[in-house]
Amino acid sequence: MKSVLVRFFFTFFFVSSSSFGHYDFITAQAYLLVEKDSLEIIDGKNFDKEFPPASTTKVVTSIVALERLSPNEWIVAPKEVLSIPPSKMGLKPKKKYRAIDLIKGMLVKSANDAAYAIACHVSKTEERFTEIMNATARRLGALKTNFKNASGLYDPEQYTTCRDLVLIFRYALDLEPFRRIVSAKFFDFQDGRNLVRFQNRNRFLFCFEPAIGGKTGYTKASRHSYVGAFEKDGKIYILSILASEDLWGDATLILSNLYDSVPGKEEIEKAKAKDVVLASYKPKKHSAMKDRIKLKSAKPKRKQRK
Repeated sequence: MKSVLVRFFFTFFFVSSSSFGHYDFITAQAYLLVEKDSLEIIDGKNFDKEFPPASTTKVVTSIVALERLSPNEWIVAPKEVLSIPPSKMGLKPKKKYRAIDLIKGMLVKSANDAAYAIACHVSKTEERFTEIMNATARRLGALKTNFKNASGLYDPEQYTTCRDLVLIFRYALDLEPFRRIVSAKFFDFQDGRNLVRFQNRNRFLFCFEPAIGGKTGYTKASRHSYVGAFEKDGKIYILSILASEDLWGDATLILSNLYDSVPGKEEIEKAKAKDVVLASYKPKKHSAMKDRIKLKSAKPKRKQRK
C-alpha cells in the first residue's frame, strides 16, 4: 500500500509540474531530478522508460545485504569470482571476507566479484538472490524494475527506470551505513599482504561540495548510468540518469537547474578515480650462497697463551 501511495504522489507532481529545463544537447536517454521528501520533479525526460541499470543495480544489492547481514559476518568467496568480469576487488576463492568490506567494495570500487559473493552467501545462488532483489524493488515502489544478476552486468532482461532508481536510492539514503559508505571518498582494503586504497567512482565527491553520495554504472551495452544525492538549502535532491554517452557532462547540465555553479570539464577530469597500493609486505629473500660465503670468510679465533 505504501509503495502505491508513493507512486501516486510522484505522478501527481509530474502532472502538476510545467517548467522543465530541457536541453537538446543532453546525451542521456532518460533522467530525473527530484526533491527527496516531497518527490517534486525539478527536471526530467523519459523517466518511466526502461533501460539497463548497469552498476546502479548494486544499490539494491547493498540494501538486501545491509538488511540481512551483520557487518562482521564472514563470507567465503566462491570459485566463480575468478571468472566475473571487471570491475573487481580481486577476491580469492575459498578466502573469507567481512560482509561490510564486500559492501564497501561493491559501492566504492563497484566490484562485481563482491556483489556475486554476497549474492551466493545470502541465497546460495545468484538467481535466488535476484528474487529477493526484485521483491525489494517492488516493496519500494519500483514496479518497472527487473534484476537478473546482483552486479549490473548487461542482461537484456535486466532493466529499470529513472523514477524507480530515485525511489530505490531514496530508501537507501535512510539506511545510515549505506549513506556513510557512498559518501566516503576512499575505501582501504587489506588484501592479503597488500593494503589497497580504492577511490570512489563518484567524481562529484571530489569536486562538488553539495554532493552527498551516489552510484555510477557502465557497460558497453548499457552505456553510462548514475543515481546520487545533493544538498541545497537544507533539502536533499536525487538525480538519476540512464543510457548516457557523457555522464558527467549530462549530470552537470541537469544540476544547473539547481545550482548557479557546477563543476567544469577540467574539474571532473581531475576527479577521475585512481586506485593505489598504500603498502605491501614482501619477505626478504634468503640466500644460502651468501651464508656459505660468510662461513668461508670467517676467521677462527686464535687461542690465547696462558
